[in-house]
Amino acid sequence: MRFSIDAAILERYPQTEVGWLVADVFPVSADPVVDRWKAALAGEMASNGLTLENLSSCPEVARWRQVFGSMGVKPSKYRCSLEALLRRVLKENALWTVNSVVDLYNCVSVKTLLPMGAFDLDKIRGNLFLRFGRQDETFEPLGQGETEEVLPQHVVYADDEKVCCWLWNHRDSRLVGLDEGTRRAVFLIDHASSPTTTSTEAGLEILWEKLAETGSNPVEKGICSVSQPEQEIS
Repeated sequence: MRFSIDAAILERYPQTEVGWLVADVFPVSADPVVDRWKAALAGEMASNGLTLENLSSCPEVARWRQVFGSMGVKPSKYRCSLEALLRRVLKENALWTVNSVVDLYNCVSVKTLLPMGAFDLDKIRGNLFLRFGRQDETFEPLGQGETEEVLPQHVVYADDEKVCCWLWNHRDSRLVGLDEGTRRAVFLIDHASSPTTTSTEAGLEILWEKLAETGSNPVEKGICSVSQPEQEIS
């Protein structure tokens, strides 16, 4: 399988980087190590000075809000995955529980201030792309029965058959999500502008380390950008 960033995306967002990591995974309902990481997040955010009142001015959040505005959606309604996680921790002092692997990369996302996602590789058909939406395309969101309309200005992850993630990293599709039957996953780290806290490469290293610590088997990783917009993924 090949992963590529479409030329039109790089023309509109020339600083785009997507870090990818492939791993053999063994999700369970909960992992005590990951649960300890989750429990520590609120304290870590407080020590870093992040609050609900100043979250929108956090450079990483502010830049993603600009990107979402450029896609023609209201950033206060349609949030990047990172902002959604940060708000959850600040409001509830906890992250929601999905499974051990999803909870793990959500923890790493909060710690690094990088949007992250993952797809079940066995549910991907053909190649994987970061591209703009297409006319009459629709999206089937995780956790919902209805479909969303995809517009040409929307950035999406898609395979040869379907949209896998809508509005860059806003919502994954229920057709590719990780569950307890997933055995091969591709993890994705998004940058649409220059990072201010953690680089894509550093985010991949941390994710690799945490996956290995909790029983997954990271296999390979890479970064697609304007200098190398297409790479082979096992």
